Amino acid sequence: MSDAFGTFDPAARPGRKTAPHQAPAVLLDDDGSALPSFDERYTEAFLGLTYVGALTASLSWLGHEFVIRTLGLDEQLAISLVTKPYIGTSGEQLAYTTAVAAMATVSVDGEELPSPIGEDAHLAEWAQARFSFVSKNWFGFTIAKVFERYLELEDKAAQVVAAMGKAFGPAVSTPGSNDTSA
Repeated sequence: MSDAFGTFDPAARPGRKTAPHQAPAVLLDDDGSALPSFDERYTEAFLGLTYVGALTASLSWLGHEFVIRTLGLDEQLAISLVTKPYIGTSGEQLAYTTAVAAMATVSVDGEELPSPIGEDAHLAEWAQARFSFVSKNWFGFTIAKVFERYLELEDKAAQVVAAMGKAFGPAVSTPGSNDTSA
């Protein structure tokens, strides 16, 4: 497993257009170790929030090279639609981990996972196609390893957000908000 992280353009997800990439800034965690950073466009007004949380990571496992990425909320919701038939069954957790692994995988050995014809397909259809491919072609060992790496990537993204919060200082509270000091 590699600790090399990268960014991705959330606009490059299904049905969205890609914009040019810029180099990330350097942040440090509590131990002083360098953290990955989000695409520098996170500083842009309004649309910059699109880049907060967008990270990629690689995974070398049993001679195969995976690239995975964090998921947007729309993709997480698509996972809920894909896994809906399994809710309340003994396969619920397996369906969830399979769907997450399928949606988070960008490529394996340099090849992208199959997706429906036309990138403008509805996200739920795209998620179902990826889920179907992974559930039919991968064994649980691979799914578990990709899911484990995905959880590590999500944790790393949370660390970056926390470090960014420290770097930019506390949010200003307005009168009448949750500020309990008087």
